[in-house]
Amino acid sequence: MDYVIVEESETNRVRVFSVITIFVYAVLAILIAQLSLVIGISVFCIGLFLVGFSEAYKITKEFENYKLFFFFGKVIWKTRLTIEFPDYISVFHATFSTKDEEGNTDGTLKKWVLRFFTENRYFTVLEDETYDIVLNKANELSNLLGVDIYDTTTL
Repeated sequence: MDYVIVEESETNRVRVFSVITIFVYAVLAILIAQLSLVIGISVFCIGLFLVGFSEAYKITKEFENYKLFFFFGKVIWKTRLTIEFPDYISVFHATFSTKDEEGNTDGTLKKWVLRFFTENRYFTVLEDETYDIVLNKANELSNLLGVDIYDTTTL
């Protein structure tokens, strides 16, 4: 194994629902608002692009890393990713809160996080809601790079 692709998971149901929603919105924009066909098609195309667009990291054994930009699974652009070689990989559970304009908490997101740590600096590689996905990627990266994993669930 010469490299590992790290990409945040998204279920197919979410993508299918998004495409259907965009299609329905485009049709309603044409029918109800009596907008031109061009505007409806434009909304549909923009929404389709946003649904099909995703990002990932390609971490190589030689640590020549890239940030990949995908459109429905095909790489459309890649750029060099400059990060420091990690001393260790950390897997932990984090809670993120979102706030509205008045400062009240709207909601919280609980995610598992995979980070590369070098001394007191870090780079977040992956955030996901499923522990097994994050741990599997951490194991793949640990085997590829030859660094230790610090899993906070085992402490």
